[in-house]
Amino acid sequence: MKKIIFTLAITLLAIQQHQAQTTVQGTASQAKGDMMFGVKAGLNISTFLGRDYVDITPRVGAYLGGLVEIPITDKIYFQPEAILSFQGADLGAGNLNLTYLHLPIMGKYHITEAIAVELGPQIGVLIGDNGNDYVIIGGDPDVRTKSLHLGFNVGGGYRLDENIYFQARFSVGLSKVIEDTKTRNGVLQIGACYFF
Repeated sequence: MKKIIFTLAITLLAIQQHQAQTTVQGTASQAKGDMMFGVKAGLNISTFLGRDYVDITPRVGAYLGGLVEIPITDKIYFQPEAILSFQGADLGAGNLNLTYLHLPIMGKYHITEAIAVELGPQIGVLIGDNGNDYVIIGGDPDVRTKSLHLGFNVGGGYRLDENIYFQARFSVGLSKVIEDTKTRNGVLQIGACYFF
């Protein structure tokens, strides 16, 4: 996993360096349709999908990360992201907190210049949880969370100007969260991106 994160970081830095050289050697101002880098942050409302538990209450968390917007046409964009996401759910008397590093690969289509729809898959790596501290009442006290997470995202956004893009997204888990269950993640994200 460290090799994947290192490779992703080197690739993003190389792209950024190439973009900087192009800007210096080319025109002074960034033309519309150039690749843009950004940061994003916002609110998570997360829960578990499936019928393995009752009395599940959504949890409020946060996310933050970075993204690259790469134009394919004047309306279609390819948007890889790296997001640190704090999520989980309340299960009866306790809660299960999960921290993921998600790598979404999004496609974005602008219906108008301001309004866009997005969809795409994501892979996530669990980098922290309180599974060993959480006891499911009447069940196994050792909650074994899965380290790899697959999901699919759908959402949309509103581009206020060249720099600010408001975004809402729902992520549906395609893989299990907890071993020996069919529990999957469900996360609503509301936030904003800043492109520079």
